[in-house]
Amino acid sequence: METMLKTMGNVLMHAWAVLGEMAPWVLGGFLVAGVLSLWLNARIVREHFGGGRRGAILKAVALGVPLPVCSCGVIPLGASLRRHGASKGAAAAFLMSTPQTGVDSIAVTYGMLGGLFAVFRPVAALVSGILCGYAVEAADGDKPVPPASPEPVIDPETKPWWLRIIHNGFIVLPRSVGGALVLGALVSGAVMALVPENWIAERIASPVLQMVLTLVFSVPVYICSTAAVPFAVGLLAAGLSPGAAMAFLVGGPGVSASTLLAVWRLMGLRTTVVYLGVLTACALGFGLLVQALLPSGWLPSGIHMVHAHTHGAQGLIWPLHVQAALLVGVVAWAKWGRRKK
Repeated sequence: METMLKTMGNVLMHAWAVLGEMAPWVLGGFLVAGVLSLWLNARIVREHFGGGRRGAILKAVALGVPLPVCSCGVIPLGASLRRHGASKGAAAAFLMSTPQTGVDSIAVTYGMLGGLFAVFRPVAALVSGILCGYAVEAADGDKPVPPASPEPVIDPETKPWWLRIIHNGFIVLPRSVGGALVLGALVSGAVMALVPENWIAERIASPVLQMVLTLVFSVPVYICSTAAVPFAVGLLAAGLSPGAAMAFLVGGPGVSASTLLAVWRLMGLRTTVVYLGVLTACALGFGLLVQALLPSGWLPSGIHMVHAHTHGAQGLIWPLHVQAALLVGVVAWAKWGRRKK
């Protein structure tokens, strides 16, 4: 019993340290996402896909990459694009590029995994979205569906701009991704506390095989782009190669079982096969690129900092406690705080 309690305490301490290290980047990302929400929202996205196919695909990806929308939250937006006259290519490009990354996840990626991953994640979303859009148009293109009848005009937002930033950045977004973020930190803490270093590398030495197995695991599972970061940190601590971690960061947030079913229903089986094939190819391609640039034994600074805090003689430093508590408090208030009816 005593051993079990000690183990649980070790897991929670690692998870708390992960939350503390992530907190400044997550909260900063929430703020930037709140500012972006003043201009990039569902209405803007719906209104800018009525042009030519190539222009619509590029526009879909350019608007989709910075949006902090997960692989399930993007489904109604993709359906709305089709309903408002977007081609299959534009809708598929938006569905693929949007959930892979966002301004919040880029900040967290930089803080926990470093600049290389922070740059490659949006680049991977951009490239895979464009390739998916063009591939769908080539293999299963169609004429854009007739636009739906105009929707009723909604009264413009009357809240002050600063209040909208706070609401969208620190209420709406944490309510959507906060639970997954905390769960990701718990999983990361469990892996770092319980799994010996290089456990994965000692059993699966091939980075390519690691990438394939990681994709098989991650593609059907729902995970948002921000919460994928602590998952990747934990896997790297257990010996996962950097290339396999990159493949996970592309494939996990990029698609889920719900997304595939939605693509199938909206655009048919052929588009679904193309969609999945492009995502798999891009995940493996960017994984191989990262693997070529980083050695297999590479570990990000985020892991070293967590280990230093959790294994130090004095335990976790007080700023880390404050940061973790602030992040958990924001998520808890967004999910369960008092709301106006």
